[in-house]
Amino acid sequence: MAVANELVDRLQTLWDAQANEWPMMARGVEHLASSEVREVERGGLRCKLQFNPGRVVSAGAKVDAKSIAARPCFLCESNRPSEQRGVDAGDGYVFLCNPMPIFNPHFTVPTLEHQPQRIGTCLPKMLELAERLSGRFTVFYNGPKCGASAPDHLHLQASPLGATPFEELLVGVRKSGGNPSQGPADHDRSCGGGVDVEVTADPVQPAIVITGADRVAVLARAEQVVAKLAEHFPTDPEPMMNALALHADGKLRVVLFPRASHRPSNYGTDPGQVLVSPGLVDMLGLLITPRREDFDSLDGEAVAKIYREVSLGRVTLNQAGLWD
Repeated sequence: MAVANELVDRLQTLWDAQANEWPMMARGVEHLASSEVREVERGGLRCKLQFNPGRVVSAGAKVDAKSIAARPCFLCESNRPSEQRGVDAGDGYVFLCNPMPIFNPHFTVPTLEHQPQRIGTCLPKMLELAERLSGRFTVFYNGPKCGASAPDHLHLQASPLGATPFEELLVGVRKSGGNPSQGPADHDRSCGGGVDVEVTADPVQPAIVITGADRVAVLARAEQVVAKLAEHFPTDPEPMMNALALHADGKLRVVLFPRASHRPSNYGTDPGQVLVSPGLVDMLGLLITPRREDFDSLDGEAVAKIYREVSLGRVTLNQAGLWD
């Protein structure tokens, strides 16, 4: 039986109303409803491809400094469509419906103040929102150089809990004592202060999983891990990563996907290239393909190549000394 949650109810009401009164969002919801999904396997792991033409703008977004400076920020209140309304998220954040959704529902959670995308600024808010949306939504973050289409404006996103292959394993398998992505190796695990830190066993696309019941302790450990990544894999303005926070079964989980690059080497729209620009959702095993030709042609080997090029491999990640 679902636990009553006033915030979740308000968000669903907002989603339903905006889908009816905002034409741009209505088209995005239609694109999602008509999207196609198929599965591929890479290295024994299940991945999904979503053919969603409505995501072509995001996948092809120009995020270089010159392009960002040349366009108005679409997350600033003064530049949003007149039809777009929101729900207060507290602490200067607001829930907005994503007009080009990957999920139903799918929210963007920007700050009211225009400020750059930084994990250090929003990590406490991620965990707080994950607890408030417990069991219903995952809250996630795309780094300014690995998935954020608005790297100039701090924002989170929220999607239905368990809507991706990785989350299914993280929450579902762990209920029976299993581990995500084939499980972490025993020597790549740290436990202290009631918080576990593990690295998943996937050699191509490892993730760091931080788990605990106390938000303050989980936040402190997550900040330590981020600092370690910054020390060993420095990138301006922050170490490249995607992150999520979710709360289920009385525990908070923060998952970090350290990144090696923004996009694969064959990214593009020319023959032989693929228009896949991995963000957190793609790292969770749901690759968004806005072009039909990519959706039809990508197989397990091609998907593995994408992950291999954009991720820090497990051997490299172990150099960060997360267990020190």
